[in-house]
Amino acid sequence: MPSSSEKKSSLRLNDLDLRIGQTVQLISHGQQPTKHFTRLIGHAEPDFLMLRLPVANGWTVTFEEGQSFDLRVFCGVSLYEFETRLQALLLHPRNYMLMSCPQKIRETRLRSHQRVTCDLPVKVLQAPKLSGEAPLGTYRFQDLSGLGAALLAPQALGDVGQSLQLELSFALAATGTQETLVLDADIQTVQPLRDASGQSSGFQIGIRFHQIEPCVLLLVNELQKPLSHGAVNVKQLA
Repeated sequence: MPSSSEKKSSLRLNDLDLRIGQTVQLISHGQQPTKHFTRLIGHAEPDFLMLRLPVANGWTVTFEEGQSFDLRVFCGVSLYEFETRLQALLLHPRNYMLMSCPQKIRETRLRSHQRVTCDLPVKVLQAPKLSGEAPLGTYRFQDLSGLGAALLAPQALGDVGQSLQLELSFALAATGTQETLVLDADIQTVQPLRDASGQSSGFQIGIRFHQIEPCVLLLVNELQKPLSHGAVNVKQLA
């Protein structure tokens, strides 16, 4: 079952929750497409969209006027994609680029209930039965959705109905950003685990988040399937 629903609509830039300084992804057309991240300066629909020129390894990346791109941006709980063309480079006094406004915007709405198998290290910040500091890597998400997760732990961190506070760090391919989230959650289930010899091997703790985090929805989407156009999948912290 797909982790998102894709649809084409009559969306315009003014319908998107775009913010000045927001990260966008540019993917060049051609046999060997390249991917760059840059920031939004503004837009004046239907005339132009203004972006900063991307920077890679300390150097400004330049393009040819008339060059075509796919632009991807994440707003709220949706990914938006559209084709755009470089109209003009404004190198003085700032490195800006004027892009054409989209003729059609594609929206991928991320589903909060979609669950994906994963192996993500988690830091436990607070728990009713936690004694001392919980080392990173000892606690891991075994699966994840926008609503909750299955947490593998060497000890039962609390009873059903009690609350936890966790920290999750990850990188997002769609935004080119490193995210660190503090997640408040309630314990739904506590299940002892045993190895092949019958010895205790820890606990599987089902948790439900207090609120839906858009970045978690995007992480679930990237773990469920790699992004298209040659984008790399999400990198996890060991």
